[in-house]
Amino acid sequence: MVNKLYRPYKPNLDFSGLDHIVIGSGMGGLTVATWLAKAGKRVAIFERHYVPGGFTHSFKRKDGFQWDVGVHYVGNMAKDSSLKGFFDFLTDGKLEWESMGEVYDVANIEGKEYLFKAGKENFKKQFITYFPKEEKAIDRYLSLIEQTNKRGSAFFFEKIFEPWFSKSVGWIFKKRYSKFSQKTTWEVLNEITKNQQLIMVLCAQCGNYGLSPKKSSFAAHAMVIGHFLEGGYYPIGGADQICEKTLEVFTAHGGKVFINADVTKIVTKNNCVQGIQIGEKFIPCKSVISNVGVNNTFNFLLSEADKNFCDFNLKNVQPASAHICLYLGLNKSSEALNLPKHNLWYYKHDGIDSIFEEATLENAPENFAYISFPSAKDPNWETKNPGTATIQAISVGNMEWFDRYKDSKWMKRGDEYLQIKKNFEKEMLKVLYRFFPQIEGTVVASEVSTPLSTENFTNYKSGEIYGLAHSPERFTLPFLRPKTKIKGLFLAGQDITLVGVAGAMLSGLLCATAILKFRSWKIFKEVKAQKNQVDSID
Repeated sequence: MVNKLYRPYKPNLDFSGLDHIVIGSGMGGLTVATWLAKAGKRVAIFERHYVPGGFTHSFKRKDGFQWDVGVHYVGNMAKDSSLKGFFDFLTDGKLEWESMGEVYDVANIEGKEYLFKAGKENFKKQFITYFPKEEKAIDRYLSLIEQTNKRGSAFFFEKIFEPWFSKSVGWIFKKRYSKFSQKTTWEVLNEITKNQQLIMVLCAQCGNYGLSPKKSSFAAHAMVIGHFLEGGYYPIGGADQICEKTLEVFTAHGGKVFINADVTKIVTKNNCVQGIQIGEKFIPCKSVISNVGVNNTFNFLLSEADKNFCDFNLKNVQPASAHICLYLGLNKSSEALNLPKHNLWYYKHDGIDSIFEEATLENAPENFAYISFPSAKDPNWETKNPGTATIQAISVGNMEWFDRYKDSKWMKRGDEYLQIKKNFEKEMLKVLYRFFPQIEGTVVASEVSTPLSTENFTNYKSGEIYGLAHSPERFTLPFLRPKTKIKGLFLAGQDITLVGVAGAMLSGLLCATAILKFRSWKIFKEVKAQKNQVDSID
């Protein structure tokens, strides 16, 4: 990241004349901030971390290795896709993507491999080879994915309606979508097939939305799976290029980014936003966009009166799952080690729900692992880091496993905590060596992150990476929309829409549209023009 794109927060800096303040620099915050800046608004982003980007940032170590913290691949990034068009608009076409190839995911379940191939027809043909008697069920599954996503578009677009209009017609979109959102993934799939092995394989990528089949809403499953049906893509240069290229455009339009800026309060008066508080410093603005999750926004940044006024109540919706991750640096190249571009989903047995529900600190990596090879996906890696490679291996995590260390500080949690990390690394390496024996003896750098690590850098109190759990109950919450009841307070981020880079970007798009209203259509025309310009260059 080029340091000129952001600067450390200091109370004596001039913050006058701001139209909009964005709290948090994750994908949702980056999107709405850049959108507003391109519309001529004076916008500043305040980020509590020492680098911007949220889950789109990467971290580096002195030995030269770099790892992504949240982005392992992005779907729907083909030349003619609307999502790529939005990325081109946000980055002025400077962000480039590399296809992961024909196979983007491989599931290994009880020792049997299942390939996920790019393209609906390729997907179908491949799955029929595994389940030749289930062609009708596979067809029905793909049809439901398509139907759900079509209705989902209307469901999410409804979030920008004014309250009076939403009450009048919004229920139509919600009712049509509820057919999919109010059933679990397992319930829907059991309606189309009784083949439990097929159901298991179709749910193998559930880690992409952080909830097991019997708990997740089918709507979340369908949106995520549909997102990847045309294949997986990786940002050339690494995940941090998403943030860097966006910030280049944002700052070029007058936007400002401040790091080490821990917002302590959203200041309101008479149900209207006045600005934000950082320590003793009050910074006024016309509106505030919170991109730090609804839990953090309502429970820690707003007063109890504001919280009640907005009817904030999570009811039975819990935070999404946490994780533990092993980061590895190798002293041989991806090509020399024959590392794949595709991700590997490993399950020891075919009970996904039991694997997640019965996970312990001791058995997690033995039963489940998600393995990604960033250096193999990035065509620029070898040029920048010759003769090296990186791997990330993730398993189930739970903040409760680490409760005794919550009051300790980062990097100072004690020998017992470090030993837990070492034990996890040892067990995860066993899994890695089983599938990729060629990497044994090449590991020269390693780190382990826990839910405490996630909480430290993102402020998600349960160490969750996907915000609110994507359960059926989530889709009934009325306050998960960009515009709140408090005048001048808006919400962005994956809680408002869906998980991942695409979900967070959608939230930023909806939020900007809710703020700019009809002026947004002018920007949509710019998006189309930008896309056409990039396509003509390609």
